[in-house]
Amino acid sequence: MKSISLLFLALGSLIGFPVDASAKPKNFIVILTDDQGWGDLSCFGSETIATPNLDRIAGEGMRMTSFYVASSVCSPSRAALLTGRMPKRVGVPNVLFPNSETGLPPKEITIAEMLKEKGYVTGIIGKWHLGHQAQFMPMNQGFDSFFGLPYSNDMSIAKEFDISPDIQFFEGYTMEKLEEDRVRYLTHYRELRNVMPLLRDNAVIEYPVDQTFLTRRYTEAAVKFIEENKEQPFFLYLPHTMPHKPHFVEEEYAGSSGAGIFGDIVQQIDWSVGEVVKAIKAQGLEEETLVFFCSDNGPIPEGSAGPMKGNKFSTFEGGMRTPAIFWAPGTVKAGGVSDEILSSMDLFPTFAHYAGAKVPEDRTYDGFNIAELLEGKNPKSPRNEIFYYGANTELINGIRVGDWKYQLWGVHPRQRKENETPKLYNVVKDIGETTNVIEEHPEIAEKLRQRMEEYDSGVKDW
Repeated sequence: MKSISLLFLALGSLIGFPVDASAKPKNFIVILTDDQGWGDLSCFGSETIATPNLDRIAGEGMRMTSFYVASSVCSPSRAALLTGRMPKRVGVPNVLFPNSETGLPPKEITIAEMLKEKGYVTGIIGKWHLGHQAQFMPMNQGFDSFFGLPYSNDMSIAKEFDISPDIQFFEGYTMEKLEEDRVRYLTHYRELRNVMPLLRDNAVIEYPVDQTFLTRRYTEAAVKFIEENKEQPFFLYLPHTMPHKPHFVEEEYAGSSGAGIFGDIVQQIDWSVGEVVKAIKAQGLEEETLVFFCSDNGPIPEGSAGPMKGNKFSTFEGGMRTPAIFWAPGTVKAGGVSDEILSSMDLFPTFAHYAGAKVPEDRTYDGFNIAELLEGKNPKSPRNEIFYYGANTELINGIRVGDWKYQLWGVHPRQRKENETPKLYNVVKDIGETTNVIEEHPEIAEKLRQRMEEYDSGVKDW
């Protein structure tokens, strides 16, 4: 029977019959940038930053213009991407720090854990930021290997990390000085900012790491991961440290853009994407691999949200709508552009579909399988709504259903004005959220408010 099945597969491919099995990618690469905006890629309209490699995979794949992350700050956004569930639901609504004692609960199931059940090799190269105690780290969340920073690059070393016996010290550091920093961090946070440990798996291997070369080192490690695992299905999570502040870029890229060092960093990340895709093609894996690219939230002031209002920390469109590209030759429709409402939480069920894995039935998922949209079989998204939660808070701040967005205030509760009133925008006609039309359409606003509160009341964490 097996030989007969193989014969039909071969005949189907020769005479042009669609063969679903051959169309499904078995490898997944998620490339995530930090604090990059919707308008910081040339394929999304930037006139000051050149991103030819990202432009190329957008042309060969599909570009998403209404793609949302689950939070406008990093830890919650990353928790949702890896689990397919809202940050509030998984208990990570806030940014985590070296003195935090919480993280992504081990009972949550990550993409890596789901794929390992199907025999995948899994690796993370880059920034983690979902808890730094051992039980929260990548090696206990389904990843076989980790190389990178434990959290944002403006932090410092935590007291809990193991230290490699082969640790390399720089800038005059010694083991004694490292131990001093681990104790002093709680009282000298600002003084020790930006002094970062580099980890391999669970141990610190360099301190402090020279951040200038992180993008290159991540890229080289990613290429090596692809080469070493070409014979088996793999999941590579590549969350870049940059362009989060403090900014570092190699001399080769300094001054290369028209957008200052922020733009220079984005252009080096674009080079990195090119190297990853080149490695995939060199191993003949392009028709077996799905590459996804986006940012974890909206931009810092140095970046651009394009035509949208707001940036990182806000629940305006610019804070939570990020550039997104799917590339998978032979699977993802080439040259496609979708303005359908999509979310980073959709990765979990979509990857499960392509890997032949089951989405667990013992918990609520907020993501949808978008395979038919990616393949051009159905132009509509399976979702028609998205919810906005404030940065570093569990307070729901808005909802979009179709063209309409209802918003309570848009900024962090501590920043809102006393006389702030709810707003209603048509974000298709008014992507910049310039005109509040709540007085003209009170019935739409009321329906959205009710739907928002109904959803929020059902979002329970563990």
